[in-house]
Amino acid sequence: MNDVLELERIKKKIADHTQFSLGASLVMDTVPSYERLKIKTELERTAEAIEILRKNEDPPFGGIYDIREAVDVAMKDGSCNCRELMQCAALMRGCQNMRRYLHESGAGVLDELGDSLMIDLHLSERIESCISSSYELYDHASVQLKSIRRSIAAVTGDIAAQTARFIQANASKLTDTITTMRNDRVCVLVKNSEKNSVRGFIHGESASGATVYIEPEVLLQLNNRLQALKSSEEEEMKRILFELSQQVKKCGDALIANCETLALLDCIFAKARYAHEIQGCVATLNDERHIYMKNARHPLIDPKKVVANTYEMKDHSILLITGSNTGGKSVTLKTIGLFVLMSYCGFPVSADEVTIPKFDDIFIDIGDEQSIEQSLSTFSAHISKLAMITHKVSEHSLVILDELGSGTDPKEGEALAIAILDDLRKKKCMVLATTHYSKLKSASGKWPEVLCSSVEFDMEKMRPTYRYIEGMSGQSNALSIAAHFGLDPHILEEARQIKEVNETEDEKLMVKLNELVNENLQMKEKLQHQSEALKEREAHLLEKEKKFEARQEEMLTAARQRAQEIVEEAKEKSDEILSEMRSKADAKVHELLEIRSQLNDLVEEKEKAGSDEVFHIGDPVMIKRYNYYGEVLEVKPKYLLVYANGMKMKLDPSDCTHTQKKKEKTKNKKASVSSKTHARASMECNVIGERVVDALSIVDKFLDTAIAHSLSTVRIIHGVGSGALRTAIWEYLKKNKYVDSWRIGGEGEGGTGATVVTLKGGHHGK
Repeated sequence: MNDVLELERIKKKIADHTQFSLGASLVMDTVPSYERLKIKTELERTAEAIEILRKNEDPPFGGIYDIREAVDVAMKDGSCNCRELMQCAALMRGCQNMRRYLHESGAGVLDELGDSLMIDLHLSERIESCISSSYELYDHASVQLKSIRRSIAAVTGDIAAQTARFIQANASKLTDTITTMRNDRVCVLVKNSEKNSVRGFIHGESASGATVYIEPEVLLQLNNRLQALKSSEEEEMKRILFELSQQVKKCGDALIANCETLALLDCIFAKARYAHEIQGCVATLNDERHIYMKNARHPLIDPKKVVANTYEMKDHSILLITGSNTGGKSVTLKTIGLFVLMSYCGFPVSADEVTIPKFDDIFIDIGDEQSIEQSLSTFSAHISKLAMITHKVSEHSLVILDELGSGTDPKEGEALAIAILDDLRKKKCMVLATTHYSKLKSASGKWPEVLCSSVEFDMEKMRPTYRYIEGMSGQSNALSIAAHFGLDPHILEEARQIKEVNETEDEKLMVKLNELVNENLQMKEKLQHQSEALKEREAHLLEKEKKFEARQEEMLTAARQRAQEIVEEAKEKSDEILSEMRSKADAKVHELLEIRSQLNDLVEEKEKAGSDEVFHIGDPVMIKRYNYYGEVLEVKPKYLLVYANGMKMKLDPSDCTHTQKKKEKTKNKKASVSSKTHARASMECNVIGERVVDALSIVDKFLDTAIAHSLSTVRIIHGVGSGALRTAIWEYLKKNKYVDSWRIGGEGEGGTGATVVTLKGGHHGK
């Protein structure tokens, strides 16, 4: 069978993606397999390689060569040269890198190939310790070689010194003061007229005859010594290379096996690179007689021009494709057949999804098979092929036939085509066939195994669209095409009349049915395009909405952050102002209270920016109304439970704002609210010894706490003293809107050293 499906061209494209020669050869030697396990294994390997390349860089094939010939020489007790030995060393390094790459990539089936690589780094280290990257033996490759090369260097130095002295002493006899090498010996350039006056061995003359190359007598022994040393060096180098080749021999089988495994991996990853190039996939084998190829594209047609089609055969064993000439019928056959062969080779295919059965054999009859040697006409070759197919085919075969029954008398060819297709139908094989015969279309329509389809032809533009249409028979459109190319109208009219006379009623009905089906398909396609456009627009709008919401959230977050910064700045400023005012000894109480009130108003105004805050358990917060720092204990739909200043309080979320945890101050206080406030609100406040400003601040916070805990009566202990502190406290109580009344403490309440305060609405709670 010739390569009518052009599988060889696919192989060449894949081979271009290999990294070394043996991998390329392996690709080109690949043939379709008909063993299920082998096909499945190769497809799984290719699929895994595609996934690995999608996530990782290319595998490390650099520096790997086909070293089988060199290893074969070593195994026959021959000597490899420096380059070959270094390639053997590089192969072992490459095996180690490849195993690491597959392991780190999370490979599964390919990791098994990596584990099969036999690695002996001692061989690599031994070779690399003797041979440089420029493929030369190091001096330290052996003790003997090092000694010989030292001697060569010494003798070379002696020769240079003796030569310099000779040239200096005989400069007038020489044509030049340089030396030259003749027969691997150092010679000087002597004038022809002076050759008899210089003692030495003549090695020749220049082309002009003016110069004679003479090895001076003083250099004879040194040159002899140098030649002897070079001969010893050569023998030692051969000995070292032979010894290294013997090391290669010991690992010969492993090196050859590794080389073949790396070639297999190179072949597999070349398939994966090809899959990325064609944006393809790996087929799946099924146990049913089901062919499905989604958005299949012939891989040899220009990607910018190829038309993607979806092919499916599920409940039918025969696919009959009809339509105009040059409309793409043969391309359809070749695409399906080529995808099957490529999949059986483990190659990826240019489609979105492919599912195929496992066939035992594939029979193909496409194109002109005329044989000059056998004196067969096109039809004879066609029939010869069909005869072979009908004899060998089985129910597990795939048969691909292009223009069944063509090349002879239309009536006989039509009858023959119907009979052959019926025979193949009865043998239950899967068949892909194209035809122009209308009677074959009609006959096949009565067989449930046959799926009729066509390739579309644009009648307005008079050119094929290459679109595959399932379930509808196509027309040849010969008369319309002939009219487009200028055939005489009266000839066309006569042809139409003859056609109408010869058409059966069934054929006429079939034409009308196809026209209706075509209109329905066009309407369906139009609606599908509209639906896709609407979905695309909906997706675009959803994306814009998401971006808008994300931007809105960013702006809200930024606003909350800025609001928090403003609040913190205001608090810091208020503390600074209060501190400054307190430091003034002549400050009046009502002035301080007025300033504090204004600053509280400022903070409340700034905190409005954070009114939409979301709270979570454990968040540090500040209670705006009382200027307390606390922590959220519970989050309820209508309130927050906050622990602050030793108390648990139920608060509206709008009364709180996020803040940083307040740092504890270490300043000692002479007087403070009772330590009981850590557990519950205190009934009394002791400010004895405090300055007026500090005392009023303590009393203010004390009363706020009492009010928050719905206390009705509290006691302020200020002492007797001069009475100034008591007077300032009473002035403050007079202006506090939450104070109902106050009085001097009675017996057991501190007397004139204390004031008992009755609060408004204490029994209502907060």
